[in-house]
Amino acid sequence: MQEIKQTLVNVIVLSLAVSRVASWFVTNTTPSGTTSAGTAACPSSKYRSIDSSCSSRQNPTFGKAGEPYARLLPPNYANGISSPPVMTNGSAYVSARTISFNVFAIDEVPDPNNTLLNIFFLQAIGNDLSLPAGSEDPIQCCADGQVIPNAPSRCYPLLIASNDPLYSWFNIRCLNYVRLLTKPSTQPVEQINSASSLLDLSFLYGSSVAQSNKLRTLSGGRLQAVRRNGVEWPIPDPAGCSWSNVCYLVADRRSYQYPMSATVHLLFLREHNRLANQLKLLNPSWSDEILFQEARRINIAQYQYIVYYEYLPRVLGQENMIKNRLIFEGTNFASDFNAFQNPSSTGEFGGVLVPFMQSQLPGSINFYVNDSVQSSQLSSWAGNLASLESSFASFFTGLTTQSTNLMDSSFSIEWKNFMYRGNAALGQDFLALDIQRMRDYGFARYNDYRSRCGLSRYATWEAYNATFKVACPKTIDRLRLYYPTVDDLDLLSVPRSKNR
Repeated sequence: MQEIKQTLVNVIVLSLAVSRVASWFVTNTTPSGTTSAGTAACPSSKYRSIDSSCSSRQNPTFGKAGEPYARLLPPNYANGISSPPVMTNGSAYVSARTISFNVFAIDEVPDPNNTLLNIFFLQAIGNDLSLPAGSEDPIQCCADGQVIPNAPSRCYPLLIASNDPLYSWFNIRCLNYVRLLTKPSTQPVEQINSASSLLDLSFLYGSSVAQSNKLRTLSGGRLQAVRRNGVEWPIPDPAGCSWSNVCYLVADRRSYQYPMSATVHLLFLREHNRLANQLKLLNPSWSDEILFQEARRINIAQYQYIVYYEYLPRVLGQENMIKNRLIFEGTNFASDFNAFQNPSSTGEFGGVLVPFMQSQLPGSINFYVNDSVQSSQLSSWAGNLASLESSFASFFTGLTTQSTNLMDSSFSIEWKNFMYRGNAALGQDFLALDIQRMRDYGFARYNDYRSRCGLSRYATWEAYNATFKVACPKTIDRLRLYYPTVDDLDLLSVPRSKNR
């Protein structure tokens, strides 16, 4: 199990190491001028751009929003272009729902060393670095639980077996999944990242000038906010929304999927406006633009320090981070910026980070009312922000006191069956949808990532079994039902598997 976790950690470390070299200390202070052939000149500016373009003057599109994801390994598409991967014998992988239900246990084991704030801060980091283009497109591939005939070309519905222990009771044979948008005329296809790939609080400021301007007051350097009961909240979204019962105008709606995730966005929103107010008092002659950029600059610097020196050492291990040059010992200024290192987020980072978080989510969320603990199902909070403002302190107290679950192969029943169910009896299987997304990306097989991370490949099931000292063969037996050989194991099937 330890070696499985190490592979998962290594995938995240590799992705973060690539991103970090261009995340810190990015300024564009050199004069405007031409760059490499075929690219536009970067403007002269003291401040990082909103879309992260020109973080490298030699390569202005490195890390820029709207560019393709990087990859740790080449894709494994069946036809070499875009078809979902197949197994080594040429047959299709079984349904992602079948893998989710039969391989991954429903169980919760509390982790006394981590609180829920760890999970939702990790979600904020993931949102900052990755937003797959097309992931929110309102295309329907299923109707009344059945596959739509002649569905749109981007449809890749998650098929449900007729004997599924839960969905079959409601005659549900299809869960909606729409393939991600890709860069035109590329082979193999390359998925597009709508977020900037640098740690720059894009979930707060946006990833384009037009989006950022909608979020700004354009006066005093502040972000738009309304003050109620002595504290600031985002302004209402004039366009409304279908994903929540309360609609705020924000750069990334994923920040407000739950009241718990909204807390991280709110902290940085309020901090930006506090900084802008203080800077205006100290520098009354500064323009709105300078106040905004200086407040943003400080806010991002604080955020980056928290991520790399306070949060990630708890997740990846401080020694591991120093070894991989993600952080440095001592307090002296250090920078190893490399203008030729592409910091673009990897598809694997998004594909691994989300499940990394999900297995730790408990099925019920605690919040405090008059010093007493109350609890509600996780699914009841999805898209439910009606009580955010009246109960913000209650939610935040819960985030800083309630334990997460251990990072293992088990998930809460809420996450696997009931999310976003509305008034229906069943909702989405988010784990199955993550597996489906992994196939959409065409990720390489697990053994290939082991090699990429400097670990030995498994040649046989017996070798796999021996490595992890499985006391009883249940986990191996379940995997062997759906994967003919160890070489068929995909990226998300193994990092979570353990003996149960």
